[in-house]
This record gives sequence, C-alpha cells and structure tokens, in this order.
Amino acid sequence: MKRKIFYTLLLPVAAFVSLNSCGGSKHEDPKEVANEINDKNLSKEAEKDADRLVDIYSRNLYEIRASENAAMNAASADVTKLAGMIVSSHTRMNSELQSLVASKNIALPADLTDDQRRDLDDLTKKSGLDYDKEYTKQMKDLHEKSIKTYEHLSDRSEDPAIKSWAASALSELRSHAAMFEGELKLVKEEKKDERARKKEHNTWDGKSGLHDGRENVHDNAKKN
Repeated sequence: MKRKIFYTLLLPVAAFVSLNSCGGSKHEDPKEVANEINDKNLSKEAEKDADRLVDIYSRNLYEIRASENAAMNAASADVTKLAGMIVSSHTRMNSELQSLVASKNIALPADLTDDQRRDLDDLTKKSGLDYDKEYTKQMKDLHEKSIKTYEHLSDRSEDPAIKSWAASALSELRSHAAMFEGELKLVKEEKKDERARKKEHNTWDGKSGLHDGRENVHDNAKKN
C-alpha cells in the first residue's frame, strides 16, 4: 500500500530547567543526576513528588524526540498527524512543568537517558508499517505509565500546585492514550493484511512456476 508522508513544523524541545548546577560526567544518567540534586535539596515528602515529576519530564522528552522522528518517517498519514500533535502538546506540557518547579528548587533531566537513546535507535531502524507499529506501541505504553504517575500526584501530593497541575493534565493524556491504542489496532490490522497479501503473492508465484514447468515438460515430449 502506498503511503503519504506529511512533514510537520516541529516545535523546539523544552529547555532544561534547574536551579542547581552539576559538575558530573557527561556519561551520567540525566535522570539520576536530577534525582541526586533533589535528594540533597528537598525534604523527604517533596522528594517523592520530585521523583515523579522527573519521570514525567524525562518521559515527555523521549515522546517529543521520538515523535519528531515519526513526523518525518511514519508510513501512515494518521500516524504522522499524531506525531505532530505529540510534539506540540508535550513540548507545552514540559514548558508548564518547568514553570511549576521553578520556585520549588526541583531539578529536571537535561537530556535522554541511555535506555531512551537505545529505544529511539531501535525505532529509527524500522520502516513502513513496522515503524508505525513500534512507534504507536511505544507511545501507548508511555502514556499509560504517565497517566498512573499523574493520577498518583493528583491524588496524593501534598503540594496544592502540583496536585492541581497533575489533575488538569489527565484528560488530555487519557485522550492521547486512547488515540494511540486505536491507531495501534489499525496498524496491526494493516500489517496482518500485508502479510496475507505477501503470502498470496508467493503462493501464486509458486503455482505459476509449477504451471510453466509442466508446459515445458509437455513441449519437450512433443518434440521427442
């Protein structure tokens, strides 16, 4: 099936915000660096919220980076459109999160973790429907994880601002998760159809070859 690719104007990834500087090695895990800073600077209760905010911010960074790639490489126009939406909405979400933590002395990750880089590398090695399937599955799984984190913050955080911020984002996240769940089902069906077409094509090629072989035997018999 021929696919149309749309190119989407991408918004810049949200800048890293931290009220603290860290002189760690470039090879240190960005999430671990942020968590270590928060461990030193925050109370135990505030640290619990900070850990979850670090998870959310880091997950958003990956979703933005993967979606930037998907906006250029997805096979399906629908997947391309979803990727552009994620870049826009999750860049905004991270910007809002930066503003939220600015007065709370909470550090956030500066970049992707090594595991996230490997996941992104695995994604970029794929193409066609295989790419769309991997991207939509990753986004569905990541959104489901984020929803649980936001729900925990909205229910249990003792910080009113964090509690309100998390609660206000849940509707949009649930909508995103549902979109990717639906799109993943469609991609899987398309992939199934693609395999069936290939199998049918190979079957007919085999029959054609058998038929040609029989004709050759018949012609040779006539000549003899």
